[in-house]
Amino acid sequence: MFAKIKNALSSQRVFYRYYRRKGWKRFVKENILETNAPNYIKAQSIALGLFIGFSPFWGLHTFLVVFLASTLKLNKMLSFIASQIAFPPLVPFIIYGSIVTGRQFIGGENPVALNDVGIEDIKRNVLQYLVGGMLWATVISLIGGLVSYVLLTRLQPENKAIRNK
Repeated sequence: MFAKIKNALSSQRVFYRYYRRKGWKRFVKENILETNAPNYIKAQSIALGLFIGFSPFWGLHTFLVVFLASTLKLNKMLSFIASQIAFPPLVPFIIYGSIVTGRQFIGGENPVALNDVGIEDIKRNVLQYLVGGMLWATVISLIGGLVSYVLLTRLQPENKAIRNK
């Protein structure tokens, strides 16, 4: 178990070194726009990454996204990048939104203030957090997948990619 976590952390370090060496524009051009995959595969990869990034499986995001992208034959790099949406400053907002959303569907008595979100709140409201987190992950991944598909088809139409082969 600890070896998998260690491998996930080392894969993040490799990604950041790779990204820093290339720069933003070159990285996007080579790894996103100029891959041979069709736009719907790219959009599905982004949607998978967003789903895993917003899901309540903290500590397993990298492992899950790489495993599922490999299993589903999606773009692992795109999925990994999209899963990094849950970076530390955003985590309290994701947790708070998950608890509030889950409470709307399951119910609950304990209101949670945004400035009081902590481990104790998650323990008290674990069911609301899990249900809300999965709802957020589903909605965000659907919206993100659709938006990315529209943007990718505008930036790189399918027939343009076929002509270049």
